[in-house]
Amino acid sequence: MLKKLYKYDWKSVSMLLLVLHGVLLAYSVIGRLAVVIAENFATRGGNNFDTHTSLVTTIFGMSAVAYILIYVIFIIGIVLATILYLAARMQKSLFSDEGYLTNTLPVSQDKLLWSKILVFWTWSAIDFLCVALSILILSSYPETMQDILDGFQLFFTSLLGFEGFNAMTNAIAVTLGLIAEYFFYMTSLILFSICLGSLFKTHKSLGAVVSFFGINIGQSVIMLILMFILPPLSPITTIVTTDSGEIISSTGGNGTAQVLFMIVWYLVLSVVFYLGSRYILTKKLNLD
Repeated sequence: MLKKLYKYDWKSVSMLLLVLHGVLLAYSVIGRLAVVIAENFATRGGNNFDTHTSLVTTIFGMSAVAYILIYVIFIIGIVLATILYLAARMQKSLFSDEGYLTNTLPVSQDKLLWSKILVFWTWSAIDFLCVALSILILSSYPETMQDILDGFQLFFTSLLGFEGFNAMTNAIAVTLGLIAEYFFYMTSLILFSICLGSLFKTHKSLGAVVSFFGINIGQSVIMLILMFILPPLSPITTIVTTDSGEIISSTGGNGTAQVLFMIVWYLVLSVVFYLGSRYILTKKLNLD
């Protein structure tokens, strides 16, 4: 039954998101073609530079600045639109008029929740890949390709331990930290905030937004307090030096320990938020 729920939720959100991400990739291809045209024009006009060539070059330069500005705004907009649209679809599916049908289906609340979570994860991964592919389309040139390959090589050699155990540990910890924060913590927090918003008598969407930011700020403050209290996690580094500038001692938190603490913190909160969402759907369901 989870597979059927996933297919239904996937179809209900994918049309608009496919169009948005398709537009992003098309915009990137247009930019790449414009760069190729500008390079060809500069090559042909290099030996015969005149006022006309200078004017066209200036227009190309101004267009490039405008294109990059719109491109950055477009990428930020696509990422935010994906998250907000998926969240809105969650709210509509669970607590609007559509929620009457959803919550009367002969399936468990766990399957309803996991269907939403899996769709959110799938589109988050697609969103990341589309943005990465878009940037690659615009930035992969013979002059820059070697730097791109060197960057990938450095990351994977660190991840696989070829740069030493510490580098491998740090790379794995950071990667897992990003996954835990975005795919687990952020998804469960959005879902829990939507469930909390449903408990408000009026302005349920506003209640969900307030819950999201309130919980996120609150947990961030608590996490920082714990990191300052626990010496191995403290972000403060103290360096004692002699008059000659020689370092005698240095104290401060361990970077890997800090990342591992945040991974555990986000995973624990993810479980708490999931159980809270499940409890609300099971015991406190409010469709008014």
